[in-house]
Amino acid sequence: MVMFSATWPAAVHRLAQEYMDPNPVKVVIGSEDLAANHDVMQIVLDDRAHYERLTAFKISLHWLNRMGSI
Repeated sequence: MVMFSATWPAAVHRLAQEYMDPNPVKVVIGSEDLAANHDVMQIVLDDRAHYERLTAFKISLHWLNRMGSI
């Protein structure tokens, strides 16, 4: 089983202890400080906008793959 979390709050830690093997491996990239990364922009979309953007992204990936760009 694999779990991903951008942060490691107590609730996520408890989930890992409950569902993972007795000795889960924790991989940290960057700092363990719970601070927002100001280089990351987060956009919250409603369901319809999310679906439309995801669909457009998938179509872009499809055409890039067909052209051999990825």
